[in-house]
Amino acid sequence: MKIVSTHLLICTVIFTASSQQAVPLLNSDFTKPDELQSWKWLHTTEGWPDKAKRKEVKDGNLIIEPGTSGWFADKNAPFLYKEVAGDFDVRARIKASGLSSDISQTIWSLGGLMVRVPKRTTKEQWKAKEENWMFMTTGVAEESGKQVIETKYTLNSKSNLKLRDAKAEWITLRITRIDNAFIMLYKYDKDKSWTVHDRFYLVDWPPVLQIGLNCYTNSTAVPGNILWGDPFKFNNEEFDHLGKCDFRLTVDYVHFNKPIVNYNDPDPGKQWLNQVYTNRLVDYSLSNEALLKIIGE
Repeated sequence: MKIVSTHLLICTVIFTASSQQAVPLLNSDFTKPDELQSWKWLHTTEGWPDKAKRKEVKDGNLIIEPGTSGWFADKNAPFLYKEVAGDFDVRARIKASGLSSDISQTIWSLGGLMVRVPKRTTKEQWKAKEENWMFMTTGVAEESGKQVIETKYTLNSKSNLKLRDAKAEWITLRITRIDNAFIMLYKYDKDKSWTVHDRFYLVDWPPVLQIGLNCYTNSTAVPGNILWGDPFKFNNEEFDHLGKCDFRLTVDYVHFNKPIVNYNDPDPGKQWLNQVYTNRLVDYSLSNEALLKIIGE
């Protein structure tokens, strides 16, 4: 179905809309013990030590408890992912907690949804400044005992982050890609609608991306000369004997859908024009309310 809509009051936009299209082969509800077999772990594909100290499907949930690790700059941490081509609308219902309390007692203990550009190298060919990803996580950041949502965008291993207040309860995180537009949203169980949290315009990310769950804890216990000066050693060694690992990511489901809107065109020239002119989903002049009407619930 073709829908004609006026966006931003300055141009007429033609886009294709349809009911939301699930991708059932990618979905996980974590009801079967062998469900992780359809996923990939970063430490397996790239050759790093396994820093997920617990990874278990139990009582309809996936539980991941990370060891000392962190996702920033060139550092990595547990990441469970699937490779997805093209546009997507992924949602994960999760709960971030400590191992024995609703809120972690260790700073920089968070987990959530991550989208990463695949690397062409493994640990043996590792080079600095090759990490490109974004994520939306929840947990405890710099202030002990305070739950936040962290969004972070990393370009060539340079990370920029934003912290905002959050609740220590079940939350559904959502990341949508529509061409060059990436939109982050969240919704608590009692919320009636999504909260638009961040928007990014990325023209140079490839068609196929790694999408999944990340988590990390206790990174500040690592000696400063390693934490800030030796990312390879940080990634390649374990430091759980230092500090206190205190994070549990409980995941109810991860569902992959195709967005209800796209700006595709069989003509390459028109497709390019749609990317740079027609698709205005990340423009500040488009309100969050208008954006939600376009991308749907």
